[in-house]
Amino acid sequence: MMKTLEKISARNKDAWNQPVVSVACLGDSVTHGCFEVFMNRFGQIDTRYRPDRGYAAQLRRRLDALYPAAAVSVLNAGVSGGNAVHGLARLERDVLSHRPDLVIVNFALNDSCGGLEKLEDYRRAMAAIFDGVLASGAECMLLTPNRMCAYVAPSVKDAALVRAAEDCSKVQNSGVLDAYVDAARALARERKIPVADAYAEWNRLEAAGVDTTALLANDINHPTEDMHGVFVEKIMDALLRGEG
Repeated sequence: MMKTLEKISARNKDAWNQPVVSVACLGDSVTHGCFEVFMNRFGQIDTRYRPDRGYAAQLRRRLDALYPAAAVSVLNAGVSGGNAVHGLARLERDVLSHRPDLVIVNFALNDSCGGLEKLEDYRRAMAAIFDGVLASGAECMLLTPNRMCAYVAPSVKDAALVRAAEDCSKVQNSGVLDAYVDAARALARERKIPVADAYAEWNRLEAAGVDTTALLANDINHPTEDMHGVFVEKIMDALLRGEG
């Protein structure tokens, strides 16, 4: 069991004498709570934000249900369009300044769209994020991403969105995203950081014949509300399991 879960349990039993426990979720648009995408009136790709339906909010509701007196604080530090390099740059401002007990790190989708030539940048940034979190005294957890689209869905019609879907499907089908996720897992293992491996679950579904592209709210890279629940299940498993 992770120390953060022990703290949550202790506060649930004795809120008078135990401090508030906080969890920070650092990531990209998926963490931020982005779902469908559309072309706005300026001809730009835009997204519908529903942070109350994303995994950070779902995690808070799950913890509230399990430990109602603990009143766990869950900070959503996701930023749409961000990557690991960007996350590192704002780590202190958006996360560590709040002194969280646990930081859940979820990057790879936007990073992998840079191709294998950007993999080392990703590896360095993720290592620095992990090390920065641990040095602060907080616990850290790696949350691996969802799969991106494997094909361009018929519902994707605007030319700009078609191009985005084509690019994401190439990254997914060529194994580039796999390489990024493997790199993050290796960095976590080196530091004994628990891994909430949602990506492995998505791959199991794909191998079992599930059309995982249909599980994306925008048919490109944002999972549906139900599939955000997979993140929560994997996070809870990692909290209970403890050290990676």
